[in-house]
Amino acid sequence: MTVLTLVLSVFWAISYGLSVHRRRQAQRMLQQLAALQQGATGVRAAQQMAHDFRGREHCVGDLCSYDFDNSFAVPGSGPPSVLRRTELDYFGLRPWRVTAHVETQNDELTDVEFAVGVGRGQGWLYNEGLFSGNMWATLMVSVTINAGRFEQRLRLEKESVGGNAIRSGHQLEVGSEGLIMIKPSFDTPGGGEALEAYLSLGASPGSRKAAFDLNIRCATAMSPCEELCQLAPSAWRSYTQFLKSNGWSVGEPKDCSAANHQ
Repeated sequence: MTVLTLVLSVFWAISYGLSVHRRRQAQRMLQQLAALQQGATGVRAAQQMAHDFRGREHCVGDLCSYDFDNSFAVPGSGPPSVLRRTELDYFGLRPWRVTAHVETQNDELTDVEFAVGVGRGQGWLYNEGLFSGNMWATLMVSVTINAGRFEQRLRLEKESVGGNAIRSGHQLEVGSEGLIMIKPSFDTPGGGEALEAYLSLGASPGSRKAAFDLNIRCATAMSPCEELCQLAPSAWRSYTQFLKSNGWSVGEPKDCSAANHQ
């Protein structure tokens, strides 16, 4: 029993240490992504990010793209399937992934996107066997900074809001401050929840801060994050404030109440 306990302790320490190390790399990457500015300075910063974080660079003429991927215990990321068992959520071990994509053209940033996904489990979901891993739910937040995508989403949301708003006179305008927040249906194995943020190129500093305010510690926290408001507190607050201003009801788990009153 003593030997088994020692083996399990060493296994946990190495696995948890690896997850924390990768999470810190992902945090630094997102911090640099948030600091990217328009113009040649931002393009050079994106090139440096590709060097620092082993991003994949692909250029054709004056068009360049940079892709980044940092993850732990997701399919294809390396660690054995046993690390994907949902029971390990109790011990701070869970699958997570941070991806980013940057496009540049003629010394301008034309597209910046990133997504953060964190597993949510704790052993109650579908189990395929002792060493197969379990079916995790996922908390997902994605952010897109792209002029064309923002305008497209703005048109769609205005059409939707125009005919469905209940309250009049004090609504928050769709796309105000250059930010649109939506909560799409999330149809993936294991289920989960997602938030999507769309930013215009001229989004206000407050909107950019809300989109990039992510609690990446959810990836390795001993007390797991079970709600979107814990992973993206400012984005969740923007989303619910917009819904409430239009008179729509918002289902708020108890863990989200604090996020909306900060």
